[in-house]
Amino acid sequence: GRIIPYNHNGEDGLLFSTYLEGPKPEGKYDLSFPQKDTSLFGKILFFNLETKEPIIFSKGHGNIQGLYVEDNLILSTEHGPRGGDEINKIIFNKNYGWPIASYGEKYSSYNSKTYYKKNHHTYGFEEPIFAYVPSIGISEIIKLPNEFSETFQNNFIITSLAQRHLHRVKFDKSFDK
Repeated sequence: GRIIPYNHNGEDGLLFSTYLEGPKPEGKYDLSFPQKDTSLFGKILFFNLETKEPIIFSKGHGNIQGLYVEDNLILSTEHGPRGGDEINKIIFNKNYGWPIASYGEKYSSYNSKTYYKKNHHTYGFEEPIFAYVPSIGISEIIKLPNEFSETFQNNFIITSLAQRHLHRVKFDKSFDK
């Protein structure tokens, strides 16, 4: 996961991501934690530095690898299942759908008779800005300094674990695509 300083509603704190799975009773996978409001797993949390209390900032996350914050813009990069790595624009109190919606497919170790919903919006979830199909083994996201190149203004770099590549990304002005 990632940890990054953030000011939420005038309060200083930290944003941090948590892994999708919690305790495994009897060693069994339980992928329901990201959708449970009673669980801190599969979430982006805001930890208030004064009160020391975490609040759920967003939920429905699988395995966040990168977190970028600039003013009120929050971007995350998230591993998907087989296919479906995502770039998400994080909005307070929104649900990103894991493990119900994904553009990836289930691995054979999971129940192959069930499928992920392919349209997040129809089911009340936030759509990713972009989904990599096939997956790239998405990792960190950083903003490339504009001083780096006159050509690469307002560009981001995303790293890939599987391919060991750097992906240069240019978002639209509203960070919706």
